[in-house]
Amino acid sequence: MGDELFLICICGHLLLTAAVYFVVQSRGGRLQAATEAGIVLLMPGAGLLAICAARILHSMGFMQSHINPHKLMNKNDVFTNLISYDENVIPLHDTFLVDDVQIKRKVFLDAVKQNVLDNPKVLRMATYDTDREIAYYAVSMISGHIEELESGMAELEKELEQAGDDMELIRRYAELLGDYLQQDYVDALTKKEKRQVYIGLMGRLLQEEPDNAAYWQAKISQEIVQEHYEEAEKDCRMFQQAFPDREEPYLLCVKLYFAMGEPELIRGKLSELKSSRARLSPEALRILRYWGGAFREGL
Repeated sequence: MGDELFLICICGHLLLTAAVYFVVQSRGGRLQAATEAGIVLLMPGAGLLAICAARILHSMGFMQSHINPHKLMNKNDVFTNLISYDENVIPLHDTFLVDDVQIKRKVFLDAVKQNVLDNPKVLRMATYDTDREIAYYAVSMISGHIEELESGMAELEKELEQAGDDMELIRRYAELLGDYLQQDYVDALTKKEKRQVYIGLMGRLLQEEPDNAAYWQAKISQEIVQEHYEEAEKDCRMFQQAFPDREEPYLLCVKLYFAMGEPELIRGKLSELKSSRARLSPEALRILRYWGGAFREGL
């Protein structure tokens, strides 16, 4: 009789453990279900009481007073949500390496809300994600951002028609237009037209601020994309004359000559860069090493 009673208790305990697992899994993830079921299994009676007490305290907001809810992996979890993350530490692109779908969505959505404008490449990557929710959210954010840019540009265009050569309005318009040109989900014809407008705006701004290196870089970069090589080469020379001790004009010339398919001109410009007094960045050193190897191999 004692053995039968013990067997009944064991079976009942296992059934209770399984019931806890399936109930928690229906409301949370597998990891959460396994954690709570394990507690029930290893602590007969007391484990179930501990979980019930933890959930009651959680529903009353007791545990939230010690934990930042914004940093929880899953707000429905009680035990596994003690694992937190910091979106200022974890690179946004690393969220795609997370296997758990729910955690991946939570980390991605929280991070991208704070970094959407600084991570256009990550958003583009997210549009191809196998998780439809993440892909849909990324496309929605990109589309919404493009609509905001178009609306802002339309308003500034009206103001510019009335204000004329208001340089502050031109700067704001150029900033929005520059952001607009970086968006992938804009048709090629519209981009080409807007790019030409942007080049003109940079020219006007450079008339007011000829020593602004950022304007030179923006103008030349778009001229290269538009295949306005003669104008880009002329601007590169002017940029280099204005900033002979900076690496940017040399690197833009290299980019231009690469687009033109002129390896000898690339070699000459890199020689100028090496003999200049420009303080080279890691990127510039990498380019020098790469092209040095390419020239040695006769490419």
